[in-house]
Amino acid sequence: MIELETLPDSGLDRDFTLVRRRRMMGLAGGTTVAAVATGRATTPLVRSGIVRGDIRRGFGTATGVARGVPLDIRLRLTSANSGRPLTGYAVYVWHCDRDGNYSLYGDGLERENYLRGVQTADTAGWVRFTSILPGSPEGRLPHLNYEIYASLAGRDRLHGGQIGLPGPAARTLPPEMACMTGDLRRGLVATRTLSI
Repeated sequence: MIELETLPDSGLDRDFTLVRRRRMMGLAGGTTVAAVATGRATTPLVRSGIVRGDIRRGFGTATGVARGVPLDIRLRLTSANSGRPLTGYAVYVWHCDRDGNYSLYGDGLERENYLRGVQTADTAGWVRFTSILPGSPEGRLPHLNYEIYASLAGRDRLHGGQIGLPGPAARTLPPEMACMTGDLRRGLVATRTLSI
């Protein structure tokens, strides 16, 4: 059985610390990346460029563009208790490129930060990202990583995990799988409801 192991990057807090250390993002007014990552400063988070729907391009000083089969990621956030949509919640999504490498961490990709982004849920609980189909990191299946916060100003991560993308070995994955539609020529759509 193929297992989804811990990623080289563990989410928004670690990623933003790395972006700051590498001077890939200029935040004005003395705002620290720690304040941004812990949700104490929402305006700089938005101004940084990471709050965006299209995650194929880098943000800040990174100029790279991830190329590959188009993928529309649609996640719906609902309450595990009531089933109602969770409006205004923030979702951080990140995944590897078509070759199975992560920006910020892969060899030669240390100065890139594409395929990472934050969106807030609309009134129906939906967040949407325009991306590319991720490749398979060595020994693992293609997947999306996510973290959920109560808002852009949220300080604590409420939930996080991985969503597997269907493929030849999909039956070996845990139950959090995306529903995939579309085709490789026109693009794919990955849809998943996340109850927290």
